[in-house]
Order: sequence, then C-alpha cells, then structure tokens
Amino acid sequence: MITRTIVFFSLAALATCQGDAADPKETNYKKFIGEQDYKLPFKTRVSEPLAVGQTIHAVGTLSEKPTRVDFNFHKGSAKDADLPLHFSIRFNEGILGSGKLIYNTFENGNWSEDEQRISNPFKAGQEFDLRVRVLEGKFQVFANRVEVGVFTQRLPLDGIDHVSIRGDLSKLRLFHYGGRIFPNPYMAVAGLTPGKRLDISALPKGKRVNINLYRENKEYALQVSIRYNEGAVVRNAMTSNVWGKEEREGKFPLEKKQVFDITIINEEFSFQIFLNNQRFTTFSHRGSPNDIKTLEIDGDVEIQTVTINDAPGV
Repeated sequence: MITRTIVFFSLAALATCQGDAADPKETNYKKFIGEQDYKLPFKTRVSEPLAVGQTIHAVGTLSEKPTRVDFNFHKGSAKDADLPLHFSIRFNEGILGSGKLIYNTFENGNWSEDEQRISNPFKAGQEFDLRVRVLEGKFQVFANRVEVGVFTQRLPLDGIDHVSIRGDLSKLRLFHYGGRIFPNPYMAVAGLTPGKRLDISALPKGKRVNINLYRENKEYALQVSIRYNEGAVVRNAMTSNVWGKEEREGKFPLEKKQVFDITIINEEFSFQIFLNNQRFTTFSHRGSPNDIKTLEIDGDVEIQTVTINDAPGV
C-alpha cells in the first residue's frame, strides 16, 4: 500500500520577476517563472543551503562565436574561494574544435588533478539550458534537457553560498534553484484557482506520466496523460464522476529520456497547457474553475520541481 503525503509546494530560491504585465499574456505564459534579463557575468548568493534533490537551472543563449562558459559553485565571495563544482564549457578544444565540457574542483588554491572531460553538448548561437541536480554524493547534469553525466561530489555541500555563470553567453534569462526528492505517486494541496499557474519539471522513466488535478470531492477536474508509448498527450476530465470524451489532438512534442517542463494555467473558461515553454493546447473547463484542490503526479517519472505561482496577464 502506498502512503501519499500531502504537502504544500516549495521552491528554495526563485527570482521575483513574474513576467512583464505589459506583454501579451501569451508571451508571459511561454516564459519560465522568474525569467528576466540578468546582467553578465552573473554571480548570486544562494538564500539557503543546497540540499539533496534540488535542481539549479540556468537558461540563456550562447554567442555566435563562443570560446568558453564557466558555471561555478563557490564557498565564499573571495576570488580564490573554494569551488566544489566547476563546469567549464570549452568550444575551442577537442577534435576539430568540437568542444569539451570539463568538471573539476578548486580547493585551498589548487585545482584537482582529476579533471573529467566529456563531449560538449552545446552549440554556438543556440539555447543554453543547463540543469544541475544535487543527488546523494553526486551531481546529475542535464544539457538542453538531456542527461550528459553524473559526477561525484568531491567536496561537501556545506558552505556553498554563491553560484556564478560567466563567459560567452549573449543572454542569461533564467536562474533559479529548488525542488527536492519527491515521492511517487506525489500528492499535494493545490489551490489552482483562476489566475494561477502550475509548473512541473520532470524526467520520464518509461511509458506514461499522469498529472491529475482533483476537485474537493476527488473528481478529476483535469488529467493530462503523457503517453510516450502512444506518442500522445491525452486530456480528460470527469462530470458527475463520469469520464468525458478524451482529447488527443496535437503533435507529440516530447522525447524519451529528456526532461520536460509542463505549465498548466487556470483561466476562467479553460486550462492553458504549455509543454517545454510552447503552447500545446487549451482544455475547456467541465466544471467550476474555482474547485481545484489537489494535485497528483504518478507514472514512470522522476519529479524535479513543482511550483504554483500567479500567472501574469490573466
């Protein structure tokens, strides 16, 4: 028997920017929560200690002729502070300049001799989406949604108080960290009232992921069933505890073994659904938009972050 824990959402650090109210709501809906133009080079103090399960997420655009981008965890603000994590993306190394992603640590004024190098997954002039997930004793790294490596933590997480990004990015538009190790299935109180948006990041592990929104009487207000084995995203809901007609239209926009981001926005007459920051579909309410009380996520999935925020422009 599975015990389901009901908790409120949490996010360890999230930029306060919720979008530009002057922009069309469609433009704001496509943004990550907290998206803005960050000054480069970028360095910020983390507001609370990094912990197992958290994902540090940065999104930007690489310059047209990049040479190097560095991503660091710092212990202290000094120039010679220890770096428990140093990722250096080198575009001018490797065979024919194909590039390398290098992992190393810096301690007591010295670089470790154990420098790990893998192929560079990023391309000049294209999107830079880097996610570092903190696991027990390891860093799990995703580049543009694909896992590229798992690296051993050589130094303790205790004392990490800054994160920096510098190098050949033409733009940095997102930095945040949050999440934890989520149970599966996962249930949470979810007051997704009109004007709110639900954002989930997760890694599929098999054939199906279900995202369920329940009314107070446990009736489905919405089910989004991502079916990798069918190549379909199926939407449905209940009326008087009877399933209605499934909606399956839309080209399947996701890939197996790639992190996906789903955004569900509750508007007065419908849910707006976005996948990987692109509009996917609209699902008309089949009951009151004000009676959405609980979220459940289940299936073959590893959840990374879950948040509810205001949706600008609603």
